[in-house]
Amino acid sequence: MTDIIFSFDTEDFTSSRSADGILYEANLFKEEGVVGCFQVVGLLAKQLKEWGRTDVIEALSHHEIGTHTYGHTLHPMINEYTDIEDFYKAQDELIRQESLGIDYIKENIGVKDIWSACPPGNQKSYVAMYGYHKMGIPIYADTFCDTAEGTGAFYCNIFHVYYAFGIEWFLRNATDEQIKEKLDELAKREIAVIYTHPNMIIKNNFWDAINYHKENLVPFGQWIEAEDLPKEITETVLANMRKLIRFIKADPRFRITTYSALAAELEKEGARIIKRADIPNIYKSLKNALFPIQEPISLSLSDIMLACRDILLGNDEHICGDVFGFLSKPYEITKALLVSAQDIISACDQIKDEEFLPEKIKVGNEFIGPADWLYAAMEVILGAERVNILPKSQLPSLDCMPEVRDSAFKGTWQHSDSFEDKYLSDRLRYQSWTMRFRTSSQKIKP
Repeated sequence: MTDIIFSFDTEDFTSSRSADGILYEANLFKEEGVVGCFQVVGLLAKQLKEWGRTDVIEALSHHEIGTHTYGHTLHPMINEYTDIEDFYKAQDELIRQESLGIDYIKENIGVKDIWSACPPGNQKSYVAMYGYHKMGIPIYADTFCDTAEGTGAFYCNIFHVYYAFGIEWFLRNATDEQIKEKLDELAKREIAVIYTHPNMIIKNNFWDAINYHKENLVPFGQWIEAEDLPKEITETVLANMRKLIRFIKADPRFRITTYSALAAELEKEGARIIKRADIPNIYKSLKNALFPIQEPISLSLSDIMLACRDILLGNDEHICGDVFGFLSKPYEITKALLVSAQDIISACDQIKDEEFLPEKIKVGNEFIGPADWLYAAMEVILGAERVNILPKSQLPSLDCMPEVRDSAFKGTWQHSDSFEDKYLSDRLRYQSWTMRFRTSSQKIKP
């Protein structure tokens, strides 16, 4: 069965007229008995109160609320201000801005919980992923970090789901047959997020394309408003939206759910514990491929590395918690090395909790890569006194997440011309050691 989540990128803080789209869609879904998730920009929440749109705020009270960031395309955007070398400085600024946006949402819309974070466009900063998790938000929506099958995935400690189907343009002239064909495609996924932008059933253009393309084109509050769509288009989209909902409700292949329900399911996973007795099977699995494990529990490579450290230090088990990847490319040896078990054990103090993993590890008088140490550590736990280390890749395959594998943010979407993408794309890939999948998902292969 495919889980369907309806997600609304609720963003236009430049036009009270655009807010009518929020009102229409929120009320329509309420009438159909469906809870959607409205991903609200913090500045829009503030504007709704200032515009006196109590009707919109009331309509939103029947739905789940997420954050669509503090300022959406207001420059500097998330990718722009987090593309710096100092991760902790970038994360502090991210949390400062995003906390302010969430405060606006809670104060002006009157909600207690924020169930998801959905940065706009291709703002897929690894800093934001770690930051939202630290802020207690369970789901990262509209992501690169999901599989083609739509299984969802943990990456940078937060659970990611892909935006599978955008409907506002599709529903302008979709036939019943076309809607059903699209549902056949969605039924192949485990999780299918159907998304829309409420402003785009009212306006003929995106507000930020007019006001914030590459830079802040107008002073704040002196916005240029996009033209309205003909009333007939708005009515057609809403009618087809109602039809889509009813088709899904009548189809046994689908279950309509929410981000909060998904988060509750993830919590049932409980504690993940790696015991000394688990290492033989883990080693057997990793010998086939340097890749996360799904059976019998979900484990990232970082989980396994920390567990090997604890076991080598004399503990019988490791309780998995937050994990981190690398801030630069992991070191790769160029020739075979023979290392002793004691050298592998002595290197344990280089691997810290709650910190990014070391890109290279000193064993005796030599440096090796983190994957080299991981394999050697498992062999030592299994009884080896000396380990022969051969050159190998230090990062897992990202073919299951091609958009992460191929990410390159510079010159895309609304980024300013000065944005370099000096760190973000590469560091997103370097977090692949935090990647893991639910045990209940279909088997994910490297």
